[in-house]
Amino acid sequence: MKLKFISDETLMDLRGNYDSYKEHYYNEDHEWFDNYLKEEGKVLESNISFEMPALNMEADYAASDKENVKAIYEALKHLTVNQATQERLWAGLAHLQLREFTFYRLKKDLENKNDKRINTALFFKNGNKRSLFVHILARLWWVGYMTYDESNKQDPYWLTNFFCSKDFSARSVIFFSSNFTSNRTITKGILKCLVGLEENGIEIKRDHFVQANKYLNIVGGAMILDMLTEEEVEDMVKKYLLKYFGYQLDGDKVHFVNH
Repeated sequence: MKLKFISDETLMDLRGNYDSYKEHYYNEDHEWFDNYLKEEGKVLESNISFEMPALNMEADYAASDKENVKAIYEALKHLTVNQATQERLWAGLAHLQLREFTFYRLKKDLENKNDKRINTALFFKNGNKRSLFVHILARLWWVGYMTYDESNKQDPYWLTNFFCSKDFSARSVIFFSSNFTSNRTITKGILKCLVGLEENGIEIKRDHFVQANKYLNIVGGAMILDMLTEEEVEDMVKKYLLKYFGYQLDGDKVHFVNH
């Protein structure tokens, strides 16, 4: 099938007149959306081929988010970065071909009539970059794109599995808010560092991501981070985090944590 998206006018209408339409979201009213989107000019068909992904809709989002990152990225791996930044593509998918997933993933927010979250989940309400990691569909593709490691032929999703192992929503926003984490080399260098620390017995928490970002933000004022290799980023961040958190290194092994 071909990937469909909504027109600019449709996007503006759904965004701007949400209060008029919100009951249809609360009620998961497929019939109303089908009729609304049937109107001429509301839906456009792209020339992008698209195989419907088999999405995980388990009640446990901690488990399903990880699987859905892989499913969405595999189905749409051929998107260009520019295409993947388009609000009307992701808002379109959320209202069209993946609407069932939208209702599943927003079930609690729809039940609680949490309009703020419903809006940020469906539309780009947080600025262009942050929105990519807040929108319920865009963030799945972007986390997949940023963590996919084509150099690991056995399991290119090994960093994805690590990143999505817990706190998926919070990690996505915190980690990818910085400008330098738009660079996949830097992202993968940081993640490889954190995986290494975890393998040495350190429990990786949100603050590890925060401090890694802060450190590179400071370093970025004195050097061009885009020139670094993954290995250089991994080594720099590892040395900084060991010192910052008071870890001690015996050879390549962390053998003591002072807090």
